Amino acid sequence: MVRFNILILIALATLMTSCSTSTTEEDDLYKAVATTNKEVTISAIEQEVIDVVNDYRVSVGLNAVEFSSVAYGYANAHNEYMISEGIISHDNFDKRASKLSEEANADFVSENLGMDYTNANDILEAWKNSPTHKKVMEGNFNYTAVSVTADENGVLYFTQLFFQ
Repeated sequence: MVRFNILILIALATLMTSCSTSTTEEDDLYKAVATTNKEVTISAIEQEVIDVVNDYRVSVGLNAVEFSSVAYGYANAHNEYMISEGIISHDNFDKRASKLSEEANADFVSENLGMDYTNANDILEAWKNSPTHKKVMEGNFNYTAVSVTADENGVLYFTQLFFQ
């Protein structure tokens, strides 16, 4: 049943996005994730995003989600990939979900992305106003991580992974 849920999520993610088949750069970043120390320090804006998402979840009667350093590595890798491609995308989501399933014993994985927002409240509002992103934020999850990374022009990319 657990694997079935992951397969359904992968199928939905594939149908909802146009994904590239070129994965070399992100695969290399994933190799780096697998070999890095699991204790991490997150930035102030990353903590703010987690805080506002948790405040929102609690306000609608859901549990707060806990930070996962494993998911953080994959969120960072995906931001670096999107920056290298110059576009926001859910490319290779199936690989992120599979890696989290293996490394964090995740049963179900989802993600929200954003680009060109400047603070946690703005990205939260954008996600709340999108039915798909809102559904992810309100999902049955216990863990999360968010990476916020600036490109060379200062444009911020956001990847938030959720899993249970």
